[in-house]
Amino acid sequence: MDVAAIAIALIGFSGVVTALGRRGSGKWSPSETLQLRTLVDPSIVTLIAAFVPIGLGLVTANAEIIWRASNAVVFVGHVLGFAAFLRRGSTDTILLSQKIWSAITFAVLLGTLSSSLGLHGWHQLTFLLGLALGIGVSLQNFYLLLFPAHDISDR
Repeated sequence: MDVAAIAIALIGFSGVVTALGRRGSGKWSPSETLQLRTLVDPSIVTLIAAFVPIGLGLVTANAEIIWRASNAVVFVGHVLGFAAFLRRGSTDTILLSQKIWSAITFAVLLGTLSSSLGLHGWHQLTFLLGLALGIGVSLQNFYLLLFPAHDISDR
């Protein structure tokens, strides 16, 4: 539940970010638009995914099924979000720090996929890493929106 609360807070903070500075008047750069969307999307995936094990626990008592299905939900949610990020971004709008998070995302996606397929038994750890990924990506983009990188060194 704490993870869901953090995800809700990050979604709410996106409203604060939009009200700051020139963004309140609608003057968004393509990079800032990408950062805002990348702040909100992983937070929503994390919020929804955090409740999946609880809902599945009402349907079945089989822990293996609960955690494998929960990892599948995390995988699908993050794949859709990552695909949207890649589609929206260009070489001019994606920062170096976002490229680093992309590599981390790819690793976590492999972990959640392998867990959902039953290739390893660390289902709960993989699920938590998937939730942490959503929070981490959102926090990083929240930071980028609050303190924009004005120099070319982060591109």
